[in-house]
Amino acid sequence: MGKGALVKYMLLFLALALLLFSGWEGYLYIHDNFTSSGAGQVTKPAVVRSTAHGFENEDRVVSRRSTVQYKRPDFEAGIVFPEWAPDGYGTKWQQQLPTIQTQTGARWMEMTVLLSQATPNSTQVRTNQSAPTPQAFASGIKAARDQGYHVFVVPLMGVDSPADQWAGTIQFSNYQDEAQWFDSYWRTYQPYVEAAAQNGADQLAIATEMVILQQSAPATLWNTLISRIHSVFPGTLTYDMDWSSLGPAPPSWMSNPLLAVIGISEYIQLANDRTRVDPREIPGLWKTVVKTALDNFSLQVGKSLIISEIGYRNTADALYHPWARYSTGSPPDPEEQAAACDAALINVIPDKRIVGIFFWGWDGVEGFKLSGQPAALAVLNKWYTSPQS
Repeated sequence: MGKGALVKYMLLFLALALLLFSGWEGYLYIHDNFTSSGAGQVTKPAVVRSTAHGFENEDRVVSRRSTVQYKRPDFEAGIVFPEWAPDGYGTKWQQQLPTIQTQTGARWMEMTVLLSQATPNSTQVRTNQSAPTPQAFASGIKAARDQGYHVFVVPLMGVDSPADQWAGTIQFSNYQDEAQWFDSYWRTYQPYVEAAAQNGADQLAIATEMVILQQSAPATLWNTLISRIHSVFPGTLTYDMDWSSLGPAPPSWMSNPLLAVIGISEYIQLANDRTRVDPREIPGLWKTVVKTALDNFSLQVGKSLIISEIGYRNTADALYHPWARYSTGSPPDPEEQAAACDAALINVIPDKRIVGIFFWGWDGVEGFKLSGQPAALAVLNKWYTSPQS
């Protein structure tokens, strides 16, 4: 073969190689653009960088949230951030929303409103002095939606006296009093339901932790309340039970098709004394005690569940009396708090019967506070930004 022919073949080989390389680059460009905008891709809300609160992994988190494809895109990865003042959910609260999003990866925000009554037998419900006005509540919902959150509205219920009474002890001895209570409750809650509907909230609880009343009041009163709320609020409805109600059979009104899911306030005890539990043992305990109870109830009621409230104190005895806001004798233990959160998420994320979880809470929740707890926040961020969630 002559020298001229050899040069010609070498040039032809280089031209073919260049053509193949260009074609492959073009394929990659088209493939990447298609997969980033195709069917099934979850669009994530933009994360605004906060200058007021530093987070060492902030840049990595922003990048990851913009590209992650979730296995359970409708899973309610949430945080509760309550406010306890008539002007609550205002500027100070709203300014923290980007930080929460960045540090936890939360996609849902639970907003509460506190109602109350004088005694467990009072038929008159009113807004508590710590409740936000409906206007302030509406402003907070809109701000959370603008930040990219889904919003879950939850009414909390207080009893003024005696001191040890709460929503779970509300009860009446006759139908007339029960009917008066339900009418009063609806009149008091209605402005907040309207604010939720008008400002784009996604989900709303009809009531919370009415342990006695949910079983004793006639189903007709509960179904009427559900219908009233549904007539105003077009989104998803739930009722939030207390964990202590998981044992008895669910009342018939929980089968109402307008209730899409049932919420659970989950504070089941995993330790019988103040002894610190080895973090390596907590996932197994959680599975045996909590997950089993939740899954069994889901089968009973025939609906999916949301853990509408769950929290762990930053104390060594976080698993003992976990509903208590403070520990009377254990030191701070951020590792135990983080391990408890991790155990819950290890079990919940793959459980198809549980479609969401909301941690109590970001701030304003005393010993349960997550803000400023790097270990617990890292756990939430790991799971909430994971493709598994």
